[in-house]
This record gives sequence, structure tokens and C-alpha cells, in this order.
Amino acid sequence: MKKHKINEQKTIDKTFFALGTVNTIMLNQCGNLEIIDKAIQRVYEIDDRMSAFKYDSDISKISRNAGFGPQEVHRETFNLIKKAVEFGALTNGAFDITMRPMIKLWGINEKEDYIPSDIEIQETLKLVNYKDIVLDEKKCSVALKKTGQSIDLGGIAKGYAADEVKRILIENGIESALINLGGNVVTIGTKLPGQEWRVGIQNPLSPTGEYLGVLSATNKTIVTSGSNERFFIKDGVRYHHILDPRTGNPAQSELLSATAIGSSSTDADAITTAIFILGPQNSIELLKQLEVETVFVTKDLSIMVSNGLVGNFEVL
Repeated sequence: MKKHKINEQKTIDKTFFALGTVNTIMLNQCGNLEIIDKAIQRVYEIDDRMSAFKYDSDISKISRNAGFGPQEVHRETFNLIKKAVEFGALTNGAFDITMRPMIKLWGINEKEDYIPSDIEIQETLKLVNYKDIVLDEKKCSVALKKTGQSIDLGGIAKGYAADEVKRILIENGIESALINLGGNVVTIGTKLPGQEWRVGIQNPLSPTGEYLGVLSATNKTIVTSGSNERFFIKDGVRYHHILDPRTGNPAQSELLSATAIGSSSTDADAITTAIFILGPQNSIELLKQLEVETVFVTKDLSIMVSNGLVGNFEVL
């Protein structure tokens, strides 16, 4: 494995669009763009297989054939759907990849300030249930039980892609890098010898780039789910894009954002969605089972930091 000497003057980076968002990969050392290009191509490959918007993706094929039998998919698509179903069970349905019909019904930022009726929500809820995903390990196939159902890996695929980018960089000898896939941040090594990476935690009520605090991190992933990403305000009520699979409405926990810090971006991606919906108190047992630290920002802009982050989180 080739090693590269860290050199602050040799930082290289690339920004690209995939997975429905803007992404950046930065090598904070001597290296070459071919390594970044290899990682980017891997992200494109994942996007092609797992996008809910591309007609030829595995995900679209499953959704088009909902209620009509199993569809064979690529093994990595199968494995990620299987993991997503496991998170559905672990979170008692707070994380549910069959939420796509409900997401389309609300159309946050696509239907202006449209609020579905209670009847529309209740009818659509009949299509939301991760237990309706039928997996066949031997045939590598996935089926949805009901016509009209569809799945969306948007709550976990970016994390998976970030983990794959990390793997590729490390396998190519990279010892210092920062990966940011639409807010799913992964740090490799330190920024400089003895200097950890510093990652800002967004103020959920301010424009992008205004931070409430900064995390110091080495070889960690930092993922945030927040109500600031897509929302509208109508009659004084804020309607955001993180919908509760149990009610079909925007999650009503006391949180504005939830951040998870751990070693797996795949896990952190799914976890943040669930704990944002559940809220801090209802997430206690879940977090005990998972090796993650958390930062919660409540509606009054109070910050709750887990014990393991003491000394690594600076309030601005």
C-alpha cells in the first residue's frame, strides 16, 4: 500500500453532483486526482443502482412492480435494503424506506405550501410499512406486497456511499481526507499531525454555513438530520421534510436537528433520521445498542451533547 506524506500545500479536492446533492472529496496530502475520480465513479455506480428517480435503477424496478412479484437486484442493493429493513425493526418503524408514497404526497418544496388532508394521509399510510418488503436471500430478489408501494433509500444510501469512498481512499494509501456527501461527513486521519478535523454543526434556523458548534473528529463520520433542509411555513407552522412513518406528518419531536457521530456512515445516516423522529428521551434505549455519540438541538436552540463528546465539542 502506497503511503503519502502529509503536506498542507498539496491539498486537492473535487466537487460533483450525485445522489441528488452536491458532494466534495478532499485529500489533505500528496495524492492524485485519479484516486478521487475512482471514488466518484463508485458513487455514480451506487446512485445508478439505488436512485428512486432513475428509471433503470434497482429501486425503480422494485417500485414499478410493487404487488406483482419479486425483482432480482444487484447484491449490494439487496444488502442495503436488508440493512434498512433491520433498522426499521430496530427503531420500531421510525426509520422506514417505504415512505416514498408519503414523501410524494407532501412534495415538500415541490408543491409549494401544499398540506395533504387527513383522508389523503390515512390512505397513503396504508402503503407505508417496512414489513411489506419481502427479501429472498438465495434469489437476491426484493418484492413489495401492495400495489402502489415504493421504496426510497435516501435516508441511508448517502451514508453507504460515504463508507465506500472512505474504503477506496484508504485502500489507495490516503491517510488524511475529508469526505462530504451532501452533509454526510467522514474524516480520515487527522487534518495535520496533532490537529483533528473540525466539523461545524449547522444552526437549524440559520442559512447554511452558520454553526452552533464545532466537533473535533479523527476517523469518524458525522451525519445530521434537520428540519432546515427542506421546509415551508404556513399560518405560522413550520412543515419540514422529515416525515414520521407512524403518523404521515412532519415529525413532531422537540428537535430541530439530530447529529450522530460514529464509525459507520451507513448506520449514522439511518440513525439520525430515526432519533430525529423519536426525540432524545425515546431514543435512549436505541442509542444504548449503537456505538454512536449524539448532538441534539432542541426547538429553543438548547444543545444536548452525549457524554462521549465532552472535550470534543465546542459551542460557538
